[in-house]
Amino acid sequence: MPLPEPKDGETKQEFISRCIETLTTDFDDEFPSREQRAAVCYSQWNQHQRKQGKKDVKWR
Repeated sequence: MPLPEPKDGETKQEFISRCIETLTTDFDDEFPSREQRAAVCYSQWNQHQRKQGKKDVKWR
């Protein structure tokens, strides 16, 4: 199963919440801690933003 990706029009907070919930239910064995799930989700968000041409994305 692929990792979650942001949907068109989805805010950062909406995506991070949905992503963490998805990783908790579907990827619990791969990402056992909440910190790992959050890191993956923020990384997914940042990658999506860079693909959209937003060059000033920070890794926070």
